Amino acid sequence: MEQQEEDESDSWEDFIDGNSSKKVSEPRSYEVIAKEYHDARVDALRAKERGDKVLKERSGHVIRKLKQELATLGISFDVLASSFESERASIMATEEALTDSTASNNPEAEGSCNLEDSSVAMVDSVDDTQYSENCGSDKLLKMPLSQHVSTEEQKPPEDEDVELGNFFSDEATSEIALPSEKTRKLNSTHNIDQIDGIWKRGDPPRIPKAVLQQLCQRSEWDAPKFNKVRGKGSIYFYTVSILKKASGRGKSRKAGGLITLQLPDQDTAFESAEDAQNRVAAFALHQLFPDLPVHLLIAEPYASLVIKWIEGESSTKLEEAIEDRRAEFVDQLLKEKDDISTNTIDQMDSLREESQQKPLVEEKQNFPDVYAIKKHESAINNKNAESFYLRKELANKKNQQRYKDMLETRGALPIAEMKNEILQLLKTNNVLVVCGETGSGKTTQVPQFILDDMIEGGCGGECSIICTQPRRIAAISVAERVADERCEPSPGMNGSLVGYQVRLDSARNEKTKLLFCTTGILLRMIAGDNSLNGITHVIVDEVHERSLLGDFLLIILKDIIERQETRGGPKLKVILMSATVDSNLFSRYFNDCPVVFGKGRTHPVTTYYLEDIYDSINYRLDSDSPASIRSNTFTKQNHLVSDHRGKKNLVLSGWGDDSVLSEVSVNPYYDPERYQSFSQQTQHNLKNLNEDVIDYDLLEDLVCYVDETCAEGAILIFLPGVSEIDMLYDKLAASYRFSGLSSDWLLPLHSSVTALDQKKVFLRSPENIRKVIIATNIAETSITIDDVVYVIDCGKHKENRYNPQKKLSSMVEDWISQANARQRRGRAGRVKPGVCYSLYTRVRYERHMRPFQVPEMQRMPLVELCLQIKLVSLGNIRSFLSKALEPPKEEAVTSAIQLLYEVGAFEGDEELTPLGYHLAKLPVDVLIGKMLIYGGIFGCLSPILSIAAFLSYKSPFVYPKDEKHNVERAKLALLAEKLESGTENNDVDGQSDHLIMMVAYKKWEKIMRERGARYAQQFCNSYFLSSSVMYMIRDMRVQFGTLLADIGLINIPKNNLKLGKNKEHMDNWLANLSQPFNMNSHRHSVVKSILCAGLYPNVAATESGLTSTVLSTLKRPTSYGTADRPWWYDGRREVHIHPSSINSGSRTFKHPFVVFLEKVETNKVFLRDTTVVSPYSVLLFGGSINVQHQTGLVTIDGWMKISAAAQTAVLFKQLRLTLHSVLKEMIRHPEKASAADNEVVKSIVHLFLEEDQSSK
Repeated sequence: MEQQEEDESDSWEDFIDGNSSKKVSEPRSYEVIAKEYHDARVDALRAKERGDKVLKERSGHVIRKLKQELATLGISFDVLASSFESERASIMATEEALTDSTASNNPEAEGSCNLEDSSVAMVDSVDDTQYSENCGSDKLLKMPLSQHVSTEEQKPPEDEDVELGNFFSDEATSEIALPSEKTRKLNSTHNIDQIDGIWKRGDPPRIPKAVLQQLCQRSEWDAPKFNKVRGKGSIYFYTVSILKKASGRGKSRKAGGLITLQLPDQDTAFESAEDAQNRVAAFALHQLFPDLPVHLLIAEPYASLVIKWIEGESSTKLEEAIEDRRAEFVDQLLKEKDDISTNTIDQMDSLREESQQKPLVEEKQNFPDVYAIKKHESAINNKNAESFYLRKELANKKNQQRYKDMLETRGALPIAEMKNEILQLLKTNNVLVVCGETGSGKTTQVPQFILDDMIEGGCGGECSIICTQPRRIAAISVAERVADERCEPSPGMNGSLVGYQVRLDSARNEKTKLLFCTTGILLRMIAGDNSLNGITHVIVDEVHERSLLGDFLLIILKDIIERQETRGGPKLKVILMSATVDSNLFSRYFNDCPVVFGKGRTHPVTTYYLEDIYDSINYRLDSDSPASIRSNTFTKQNHLVSDHRGKKNLVLSGWGDDSVLSEVSVNPYYDPERYQSFSQQTQHNLKNLNEDVIDYDLLEDLVCYVDETCAEGAILIFLPGVSEIDMLYDKLAASYRFSGLSSDWLLPLHSSVTALDQKKVFLRSPENIRKVIIATNIAETSITIDDVVYVIDCGKHKENRYNPQKKLSSMVEDWISQANARQRRGRAGRVKPGVCYSLYTRVRYERHMRPFQVPEMQRMPLVELCLQIKLVSLGNIRSFLSKALEPPKEEAVTSAIQLLYEVGAFEGDEELTPLGYHLAKLPVDVLIGKMLIYGGIFGCLSPILSIAAFLSYKSPFVYPKDEKHNVERAKLALLAEKLESGTENNDVDGQSDHLIMMVAYKKWEKIMRERGARYAQQFCNSYFLSSSVMYMIRDMRVQFGTLLADIGLINIPKNNLKLGKNKEHMDNWLANLSQPFNMNSHRHSVVKSILCAGLYPNVAATESGLTSTVLSTLKRPTSYGTADRPWWYDGRREVHIHPSSINSGSRTFKHPFVVFLEKVETNKVFLRDTTVVSPYSVLLFGGSINVQHQTGLVTIDGWMKISAAAQTAVLFKQLRLTLHSVLKEMIRHPEKASAADNEVVKSIVHLFLEEDQSSK
């Protein structure tokens, strides 16, 4: 490629005579240059018409010569917009052909673009006033649109004028390019290969501090330390110190030692400490890694600084010469054609204003290098060309009837009235809160208001809007809706400005201007660029949900806003949107930013509470109903027949007279005074109601009542979870009313529903068939279903809560807040007056529901959040989280930090270890992430991929009503069959829920590959497996495998990368046992040991695994009654194996230790998904060990014990230290992490196999 460029340069140098060269050094008049340019263009057009290739080539060379002459002098091509009116029409036609019809031939459309002269739109510059008013950037240059068209986009066929096409590119001339020769060498394939595993093409740039830390880790140097130093006057700056290790031998040996670096010029104050640290980190990258193209890895403006340092003094000297020649040329040019060229030249002068005001010596030191200026100008040219194109496209679209109809529909939405106010406030404020009632259209319209405003203002090329949604389904559905409203192709396709990006799915391209994504995706972007350079607007939708990542994002956005206040240039705009937001809370958080209130639909919604529903449908709560307090009490207390009532009551109760129990239990929330106006049956129901239990009989009767008596309209039912949805679905599907075609319109809606089924929710049902949607809170705010008229709200949802003292997570079904209730109620009445049936009393709503939901940051584990804080270099964890909207409790933060130290992710003063850095890159629980990394190192990756996916998502087993025992038998049947004949250790240990999941997936994948989807579905039906979960697990396996490849742990061949979208192909490759990362995948003792390595410290032990000290302080439970069933402790309390676990009914266990991922607390503390692990696994991968030589015991973490001879225990202790050192090295250099090549890893695998054989 380099040779080809040289040949082209030589050939065109030969074409230029000596006089031309002389004229470059002695500036000619403007008229001469312009005349030659237009003559060459006319010749090129004539040559093309005649098919004269010689004349075409000659004309192209002349055009390039003129371009070189002007570019060398630093003059923009808009000076060539002269008075040759007779030639402009043909020039316009040529440029239209070369730019793929960028400019329209419609005179009206041309006029709508607000150009100074529409007939020369591609030559004249765009209206400067509009650009400055709408873009709000002082640095936006007004360049001629003829220069803006990208060469790549307008690549001509081979038989066309290549030279003419290259005219529109911004490549530097040979003289200008000379200083960047060093840069081109750095960008060679050889040097780029040296950063493989750290960076690949397409990766987003990162801050220099993060890149420096990673390169230091790879070089086995200590982590860089930043020190604050006082400079001149009141200026402070930073130095960076790095302790290098000596390397090499003999003459090639490089000495180590402490290196301290500082920027060469410390007279300038920086906008923040973070900026100062990043600048000195960039300088350190330049100094310490001169042979690496580090400028490709880091974000602007630091990349340009590195390029400046690379070029050195040569660029400064060249720039000085160019400036002298350019100044002479400009003086003459301005005298001759001042009215044409002044604007553009002044724009370019502004880039160098500071340097021109200083003496010549100082100019040589501080002047921006030519490469950076040309790069800046080129980027602006492309943006301006794109802006012009987008404005023309939008103007043309407005003439289409379909778009006019859509605009009319959009204009009828309530939020449309607030359009001008929203746009005006965004011009004067960086943050805006938009509150719109349900159905106002804020989610789909506000992003489009901003996009269209920027396009119409000539700033479409600069526009980049990110709109976050709390859930995948919302991001996808809203993106598709917006693309449809804009009359564009589907998101991500050519011609569409709308895209989306969610976990495992992306539809976007380089032209995407409006991206809908989940909050986690945006946080990943911030990890690469913590200033969000290039992003103009961030819209955070549904902020009222107060999710963990949502509140985390608000802290970062506030920090970005505060930092940008101190710098010039374009500013990020932040828009917060919700229907039920506490607007004052958010406004205060962002320094009293303005709030816009939008109205919702005008259709009223009538609300009926539980007491009203009982009366309306004349419902009777049976005494044996699960929702009856008496039913529960009757069962628990053996009919509650007291001795003093005697045999009479026993007989009465036996004959069904339940009046004897009427005084036993009463609903504690029942107030008889409030319900005097209701029927006796309703009062009886309320008196005996257990409000915490969902009454499915009532739900069924109510749905049938609405279907029978109410007008047309879809029914939306809110339930807390998937199991509750399945239960009601089965109940309704079994009824006669929803048989036949009606059953096709019973639609579950939750996060596990396939994309195809999700789309059916938005369709209208056939005439005389009622659409019934049974949904979780995903339908509360994230999506809108237009034809819903009736809402049935059970008033419950499920939320995760974490107790930092107990280190215990629990999924709790609880009452929603009043804000949630209003939001659900608002789902009705989209098309006409609606009705909401609330399955809770008015007293419950008014007195016992919280006004707003508790923020997740105050009730969820903070482990992953703490990792992300360190990954993005946001400073001290406690200090950062204290800036939250409502900060978490101190003990929750301490608990998270403590776990990260235990896992090995932190060391020193909250510093990321190599393991911690990789864990922060993996979008999974830290324990699962550690398990994935260890699985690759120990050669059992494929089974660990499956297990990690199941633990991150959900169990594949489904439990139909009354089928629990059949499901357990199906699990045992899975274990009884052979996986593959002829493999070593093929029988699966029956005491592992995790291995059962792995076996289930492996069998499903084998049937899917060999026999197809129909037989795979039959397999799922036979073993009570969810087919949709299996497909999701396959996708997640591929995602995890790709992430491990990104950090260098596995090496995906190039042909697999080309087939990356074929998930089945990639999954087959990841499951291939011949791969080095799968050499131990068939050895289940190794797999279980890696489970222990990843899931520790989540371990429990039976009595035989506990130390005597612990046993003396723990009281043995009496609930078992006999000693034939083991009891478990986790070091703190008694725990129980969950009934869904295959180990729950076991009486004997192979080893006294089990590992697990999750503990949940209901009436007891349960361990979900357990695996029995061996003592060797606990010894090698557990906590701190203490060898008691005289007793022959080894204690782990002070509460578990293992019997071992003193000599053996000491050997294990030494082996553990060696293993720790080896693993740390392999994680530091994942590309070298292979079980096949490391003797320590192979020895430990052999140890596990011997232990497994001896225990059989």
